[in-house]
Amino acid sequence: MMKDMTKGSPTKLIFYFALPMLLGNLVQQLYTMIDAVIVGKFVSVDALAAVGATGAINFFMLSLIIGLMSGIAVVVAQYFGYKDYNKLKDVIATASISVFIAGIIFTIIGLVTAKPLLLLLKTPANIMDDSVTFLTTLFWGILPMSLYNGTAAILRALGNSITPLLFLVFSSIVNIILDFIFVVFLPFGVQGAAFATVCSQIIAAVLCMLYAYRHVPFMRIEWSRMKIHPSLLKEMIRIGLPSGLQGSFISIGNMALQSLINGFGATVVAAYTAASRIDSLTYQPGIAFGAASSTFAAQNVGAGKLARVKQGLYAGLKVVTITSIVITILVQLFAKQFLLLFVDKNEQHVIEVGMSYLLIVSLFYVVVGILFVVRETLRGTGDAIVPLMMGIFELVSRLAIGFMLAKVMGYTGLWWATPVAWVTATALGLIRYRSGSWKKKAVIKN
Repeated sequence: MMKDMTKGSPTKLIFYFALPMLLGNLVQQLYTMIDAVIVGKFVSVDALAAVGATGAINFFMLSLIIGLMSGIAVVVAQYFGYKDYNKLKDVIATASISVFIAGIIFTIIGLVTAKPLLLLLKTPANIMDDSVTFLTTLFWGILPMSLYNGTAAILRALGNSITPLLFLVFSSIVNIILDFIFVVFLPFGVQGAAFATVCSQIIAAVLCMLYAYRHVPFMRIEWSRMKIHPSLLKEMIRIGLPSGLQGSFISIGNMALQSLINGFGATVVAAYTAASRIDSLTYQPGIAFGAASSTFAAQNVGAGKLARVKQGLYAGLKVVTITSIVITILVQLFAKQFLLLFVDKNEQHVIEVGMSYLLIVSLFYVVVGILFVVRETLRGTGDAIVPLMMGIFELVSRLAIGFMLAKVMGYTGLWWATPVAWVTATALGLIRYRSGSWKKKAVIKN
C-alpha cells in the first residue's frame, strides 16, 4: 500500500492521501470530544472544566512528540523518493530506537511536571484534584502514543495513509466503549476517561507495529542493523526538533491563554473546553492536507522534482480552502447545537460564552488551513527553521493580543488572540515560500 507521489496529478495525490488522515484525525478528535461529552453529561460541569484545564498541557506534550515524528517522516519520505532503499532501512532503524527512548523520557517528564504545571496555570482550586488525576493518568499513555505516531509517520512517509487510519478507528471505538464502562457504569469519574484513552493508545500502537513488521519490507530490519546512525539522527533532529519546538510554542501560547481563562472561573473554563473541542475538530482538514503536502514535497525533493513541489502547494491550498469555507458556514449556523452536545440546555451562561468563541474563531478557518499547508510544505522540503519562526510569531501574537484585549474586553478579547496569531504566522510562511530560498534546503545528503 506504499504510494510513490513523484508522478501523477498533485491534486488527486494530495486529496486521496490526505483523506484517510483527515478521517483519522476526525475520529481521534471525536473520541476526545466524547470524553468531554460523557464527563460533562454524566459527572458534572466542574469535571468537564477539570478535563479542559489539562488540555493545553496535554497539547504541549503531544505537539512536541508529533513534531519530532515529522522529522522522521520527512527524512524517510526523502530517501524513499530518492529510492535509496538500503539507507532507508538505516533511517527506520534509527527512528525506531529514538522513538522508544523519547517515549520513556517524555513519560517521566510528564508525570513529574503535571501538578506543578497545573498550579502554574492557576487552575481553580475546586477542579485541581480532578485535573491532576486526569493528567497524570493520561501521561501513562505517552510511550504507546509515541510508538503509534512514530510507526504511523513512517508508514505515511512511504505513501500509506490508510493503514494507520484503520487501527486508529478501531482503537477509537474501543476508547468510546471504555469511556462508557469506566465513567457511566463504573464510578471512576475523570480518571476513567483518561484510563480509557491510555488503553486505546496501547491497542493502536501494538496493531500498527505488528502490521508494519509483517507487511512492510523496509521495516523488517535485521538485529545487526538495529542501531542509531548519528548522521541520520542528526538530520531527523534538524527537521524534527524545530517542528517540535514550533508546536510547543503554540502550546505555550495555549497554556498562557488557559491561565487567563482560568482566571475567569470554572464556568468560562467549561465553556472554552466545549467550544475548543468543536474548534479542534473543525480545522482538522488543515492538519491532514498539510501533512499530505509535506509528504508530497519530501518525496519530490528526494526525486529532484522541485517544480512539482510548487504544484503540490497550490493543490493543497485549493482543497483546504474549499473545505474550510464549508466548515466555517456549518459552525456559524449550528454553533449552539454543537455546544449542546457537551452541556445541558439549562447551562445558559456556558452556552453563551462558548458561542462567542466559536462565532469569532470560525471566521478564520481558511487562514489556519492555509497556515498548515504552507508550513508543512516548507518542512517537507527540509526547511525547518522558518516553520519554527512561524510558531514563534504565533506565540508572540497570541500572548500580546490576548493579554492586551483581555484587560479591555474580558474573556471575549482572548477569543481574538488565536485568529490574529494565525494571520501573522501565515504571512511569514507565504513570504518565505515566495522568496524561493527554501530550495537551498531541498537537497538529499548522501
